[in-house]
Amino acid sequence: MSIGQALSAARRDAGLSVDDISAKTRLRATVVRAIEADDFSLCGGDFYARGHIRTLAGLVGLDPVPLLAEYDATIGLNDDGPATTQLYETEASGRAITRSAQKRAPNWGLAGAAMVLVVIIIVAVVGLTNRGGKGAPARAAPPAAAGTSSAPPSSPSPAPVVPVPVASPLQSPTEVAPSTAVAEVGVHIVVLVTTKKCWIEATGSNGPADVLYQGVLNAGETRTFDDPQRVSLRLGNAPATDLTVNGVDIGAPPSKTAVTSVSFGPGNPLLAQG
Repeated sequence: MSIGQALSAARRDAGLSVDDISAKTRLRATVVRAIEADDFSLCGGDFYARGHIRTLAGLVGLDPVPLLAEYDATIGLNDDGPATTQLYETEASGRAITRSAQKRAPNWGLAGAAMVLVVIIIVAVVGLTNRGGKGAPARAAPPAAAGTSSAPPSSPSPAPVVPVPVASPLQSPTEVAPSTAVAEVGVHIVVLVTTKKCWIEATGSNGPADVLYQGVLNAGETRTFDDPQRVSLRLGNAPATDLTVNGVDIGAPPSKTAVTSVSFGPGNPLLAQG
């Protein structure tokens, strides 16, 4: 039984359709069908074909080791070359930087929520104070008793009013700076290929199996990626790309080589990112 036949049989035994596998792995259904037909030409090379085999085998309950051994013996050329090796090392380094940045990055979401809550409390206190001063009706002074002084009784001293800062009338009490409001709502990346075609793989926050896109874009083409927590990119020709991350145009990612791996979370991409 071939690799594709084994994966197909195990998928059917697990009661899963090709669309189920595609939804769980983020691999296109056409790629899954091609692998089950022992066609690995859509995988983008031996490096990614082995990764897809490992992912599919784990999902349907197969041991990937014999399948990978058969791939290497019958299909794989083991000649991915230095570019693939460099890509793998860059990705591992990028993930380490991402974890470090996540530990150091301050939690701006909690700080912003606390500021909004304080402003709401201040506005509520000011409103209650204003209503209390305007709504009390005037009372007539009682008639003076016989033999008593007709001088009006002294009025009690007013309670001291503590000055409370009031939000500017041009700014809503719950208004938050636009850059913060946009930066805290998930991750939104637009990739524009500028000069030469570029191979791209985008994965979501669930790891390597969470493939958002994998393919080649020509010069002038764009692709948009969204995720609530993190988007990681592998770029085969990084200098030929222009990235817009969370509304901020950062241009081509800094890199010493054409093959580059970068990762972005919510917030300003010019601050600590992976």
